[in-house]
Amino acid sequence: MGKLAFNSGLCGFRLIDAVTDVHARGIEGFKRFVRSPPFLGIEALAQLGALHVRFVTGFDKHAFLLTLKHFSKASGPPLDGPCRLRGRLIGRGDSAFSYHLEAVPEEGPRIEGEFVFATMEYDRVFRREMLAEHYREVFSCLRNGSGKGC
Repeated sequence: MGKLAFNSGLCGFRLIDAVTDVHARGIEGFKRFVRSPPFLGIEALAQLGALHVRFVTGFDKHAFLLTLKHFSKASGPPLDGPCRLRGRLIGRGDSAFSYHLEAVPEEGPRIEGEFVFATMEYDRVFRREMLAEHYREVFSCLRNGSGKGC
């Protein structure tokens, strides 16, 4: 079986510059886009939501996007400039979390949708000793305003 390689054109794959507010029912952040395709806005929202799931579970679970129930604007003009990112927890179970997430640029239409995340116990593939601390550090870095250096 051959390798599958792709290049996003990005230096890194963290698409959040800062987390500006977080509490049990929601999270807010910020991203400055530079002529980015709209799907990167959707990815930034997925990262924001997964970060909140990790926060509300005390960073004790591996979190991942399970599905997008609906979303607006997957195509169109590039995102360019500052963009507020907001997420509101609308429902949760033992291992599933549903969010309304939106990216609100200073100019142009917002991107929004319902994102569903799942959690699982860390295991030999998704190792706690590596990932839990990594996500705690990223969260701390984004909260203290040094997001570019995370």
